[in-house]
Amino acid sequence: MSDDSFTKIVDADVHPFVLPHEISARLPAPWRAKFDKYGIQPPVPGIAYPRLRNGGYRADTWSDTFPGNDVSLLKEQLLDRYDMAATVLIPLHAHSFGAEQTEFSEALSVALNDWLVEKFLDADERLIGSISVPFETPVLAAREIRERARDTRFQQILAPANTELPMSSSHYWPLFEAACETGLPLGVHSGGVASYRLTGAPTYYLEEHVEFSGEMQSVAAGLILGGVFERFPSLQVVLVEGGVAWAGPLQWSMDEIYRTWHRDLPALRALPSEYFRKHFWLTTQPIEEPSRTDDLATAIELAGMSERLLFASDYPHWDFDSPEHALKGLPKAMRQAVFHENASHLYRPNLGVKA
Repeated sequence: MSDDSFTKIVDADVHPFVLPHEISARLPAPWRAKFDKYGIQPPVPGIAYPRLRNGGYRADTWSDTFPGNDVSLLKEQLLDRYDMAATVLIPLHAHSFGAEQTEFSEALSVALNDWLVEKFLDADERLIGSISVPFETPVLAAREIRERARDTRFQQILAPANTELPMSSSHYWPLFEAACETGLPLGVHSGGVASYRLTGAPTYYLEEHVEFSGEMQSVAAGLILGGVFERFPSLQVVLVEGGVAWAGPLQWSMDEIYRTWHRDLPALRALPSEYFRKHFWLTTQPIEEPSRTDDLATAIELAGMSERLLFASDYPHWDFDSPEHALKGLPKAMRQAVFHENASHLYRPNLGVKA
């Protein structure tokens, strides 16, 4: 790290990559035969347009296996290189597995969690797991959450930003109940059922990145206005890889309209901004970088997110944010909070998250 580093870093968004044969080996016989013969319905992350070159990964993360699959390389390039305290692993395959039929989706999620334990969590105590679940079958997802939460190395539940139904739907309540029961935050990562609310199907990579913020705004507004946090008051939600600067304007917009139309939302007992600041966390990659660097700190402060913003590198993707260069425009105290302190208030402290 550079001379102005403060403490060990917590990275809230790192993507391990599972190979097909690693999933197959962990599936029960009937599902293994189906998987080996037919695979899964959508393409796995990194293959679909617009991230084709190098599969969307850093050129130096390719070794004798796929980027994100080499534990030793991850340790060398990330954990040891930046003296990380902890990294949160988010296997994006779970978003693809959720599109399968109910029992198959469950078997794939269980296999993915088993693989994450055996290949990554057992390899280094600095690695934190996200629980992959069959999100569109919440009863089965809740069962997997309760089972995996016994292993304290799992400290987050993975959810797609785009779901078949609005995330505020009562369909997902069993999953939220399990999250609150286990005390685990819901990590909502961009992706899932393709919807493209802002831009339509992207022609350019720029469109896709802009779309990420639209996904997260939709999730936040839906959960708040749908009264989810009145029913589940301890639920915490991390919006991963969706930008930051929109958080203030979204709160202001919801509050202004709520003051006039509050009778249309009888489930709410506070301003929408109060729910946002109490229940949501944001990550820094991809973060907006205005030409006037002070403006970013102002946007974070006005949104009330100074203590709820988490550093994320997005390793091993090509747009990886190095801790040595990221967030240089933030005041030192805020930068330190983002790199380390904020995460210590969200994730369990048993993995060295606290200094």
